[in-house]
Amino acid sequence: MTKETVKYLTLSLAVLAITLGASPSFAQSRSAVLPHKRSAFSPSSTASKTIQSAQPAGSSYTYTIFDFPGTFYTFGVALNVGATTPEIEIVGGYGDAPLLGYDSFLMYESQGKPTVTESYKNVTFPKDPEQCAFGVNDAGQIVGEYVDSSGVYHGWELKGTKFTTIDVPGATGTGANGINDSGEIAGGWDGSGDSQHGFTLISGTYTSFDYPGAAATWAWSLNNNGDIVGYWVDGSGEFHGFVLSGGTYTSLDPPGSVWTIPSGIDDAGDVVGAYCTTAECIDTLDGMQGFLWSGGVFTTFTIAGATGTALEAINDKGVILGGYYDVAGFQHGFLAVP
Repeated sequence: MTKETVKYLTLSLAVLAITLGASPSFAQSRSAVLPHKRSAFSPSSTASKTIQSAQPAGSSYTYTIFDFPGTFYTFGVALNVGATTPEIEIVGGYGDAPLLGYDSFLMYESQGKPTVTESYKNVTFPKDPEQCAFGVNDAGQIVGEYVDSSGVYHGWELKGTKFTTIDVPGATGTGANGINDSGEIAGGWDGSGDSQHGFTLISGTYTSFDYPGAAATWAWSLNNNGDIVGYWVDGSGEFHGFVLSGGTYTSLDPPGSVWTIPSGIDDAGDVVGAYCTTAECIDTLDGMQGFLWSGGVFTTFTIAGATGTALEAINDKGVILGGYYDVAGFQHGFLAVP
């Protein structure tokens, strides 16, 4: 199976619960942490969505569930880390197609009392049906990824109204996943074979990095201090999380995890992500749990009635962006406010 085929199957997890074998491909987490599962209904079904109440295990938060109007699947991928006002910027995707076939959105959510207001607008890389937004900063700059007609992955940045393509020199594919308030970008790139590497793009300069001894490395997000989170894959194919801060790597695995994907970090160094404790969870995503790592302590998040939960991002006020599957297989975003 070619690497491009593996990527296609991986991204198709957005609509199919595809089994990639006991050792998932390095590309399995290239899509958002919460890819879609098979639904009991077709995308054209008129059945109403089932929305479960949001109650995480072991935590006390106020929850707001959100769905892009008129769709069965909504996933928020990132929010601006350094928000200093009640208005939060969220980017992600929505619709009924695989992840990089989605339309992307930018959502503004104001956390007022006693009401919460939401407004959406489309953010779509021009003339390309396979794309998604993955990161946003306080200035509204957005980064993402698209697939060209030849099946090659490219990163993109939206600044104002101008899109710019991001390609690591010599890469066979590039993903831009996070951007901080200084405009520094973090992501990953594909090399020969199944190799993957992290990179930063700072002031026009690309710098690659690899977790020591890893078979693959992928960066998902960074904060305003330049700290980076992502995953690394060991020699047996198991996924682990990492934090890269000041040139020092820290490996992250919640207790009992056999598959860990950190996806967000705030300026205090708190990390959120998702993990599985069984091989079945890796294959089907049933039982996937979100986690918060703060002060060296892991806290698990699960949504009551959901079949899978993931945390995607956290801002400097401790507001967490996440997503979950309901019992019908539909996907919803949520904000957890401490």
